[in-house]
Amino acid sequence: MKLNELVYGESVEALTPGILTIGDNLKPAKDGSVHCSVRLEPERGNPLRRALLRVEAELLREDADAVGTLHESQRTYEERAADAFVRLVQAWAVYSSGRLEN
Repeated sequence: MKLNELVYGESVEALTPGILTIGDNLKPAKDGSVHCSVRLEPERGNPLRRALLRVEAELLREDADAVGTLHESQRTYEERAADAFVRLVQAWAVYSSGRLEN
């Protein structure tokens, strides 16, 4: 694991506890969606929150750039937040090699 690497401005080491806590609390619903509700202490939650906001900003810019094109997105805030979490975990997984399996 490369703990000193940055993912969306936060170290892998700082993001790992929050991401793993969320992963441990995911609950699949009958309709195929996944739900999760966790309360993270500031030392675990703040890095995750900052990174998620950066990813959401990136997605908003991509959505704005796509207006009027064939790739225009009509995603809701909730969909964007979920997409941001997926993108963040994908980026984090590159540097956390193997941690997803623990």
